[in-house]
Amino acid sequence: MRSSALRAAGGCVLAGASPASATSHYGKSTWISAERGWQHAGVYVEPGDMIRIRYAGGRWTVDHRAFPYVSSAGYARHIDRRIYQQCKILSRHPHGSMIAKINGDHYRVGSRALIRAREAGFLQLRVNDANGCLRDNDGSARVKITVADH
Repeated sequence: MRSSALRAAGGCVLAGASPASATSHYGKSTWISAERGWQHAGVYVEPGDMIRIRYAGGRWTVDHRAFPYVSSAGYARHIDRRIYQQCKILSRHPHGSMIAKINGDHYRVGSRALIRAREAGFLQLRVNDANGCLRDNDGSARVKITVADH
């Protein structure tokens, strides 16, 4: 039974609400900006929840003056190598790829991901580019998020 708040598109199910009123499977769509750090996706998950994140449109860049706009999959390897590597949050994944976190757990999303939440918390998303490197970024990507209770 979910006892924590569940944030869904346009509304909120408060603590103590029954699972029937919260639904056991829900989805939403949201835009994530390349110009900002961690952004709340408006989804609260419990341990064991399965979170499906899928790229649904938009383009972004980690440097609008030097590199092309890409999808949430990020840059191809030959371009990624030319970008300052210290700006990556997840060093093993390309610049410009979408990444996620729930509390301290980090995940690569890219163009799609299926994540099993290890702990309760709000899903946050961003571009794989560190806070100190955001000033030359531009664009945004839209994702569809589906969560199924465990």
